[in-house]
Amino acid sequence: MEPIILVGIGGATGSVLRFVLSRIQPLRGIPAGTLLVNITGSFALSLLTFSQVSGDLYYLICTGGLGGFTTFSTFSYETFRMMEDHDYRTLLTYTAVSIGGGLLAVTAGYLACGGWAAL
Repeated sequence: MEPIILVGIGGATGSVLRFVLSRIQPLRGIPAGTLLVNITGSFALSLLTFSQVSGDLYYLICTGGLGGFTTFSTFSYETFRMMEDHDYRTLLTYTAVSIGGGLLAVTAGYLACGGWAAL
């Protein structure tokens, strides 16, 4: 199948999944849905890429599905709104958990695929 069609199908699926999860209620002002999709998406992408998924499956899931599922733009907007509201404690917590959680998720995916000789 053509890569552009696979990316489109994956993107539509990922976007719908993100929409469903984005309805999760915030937790102490932190957008839990966005946090969940970005961390789980980071883990899934690293797991798939470090296990060397390629070809049609890569286009469908990694580029399309996870591209539509994760959302840096929403994270940026929500962070900006916290700054605008002078909610600096939530802003710092959300930013630290998002970035730290994403990096931990990528590391977990790497280790799950035997990286660093699985420690």
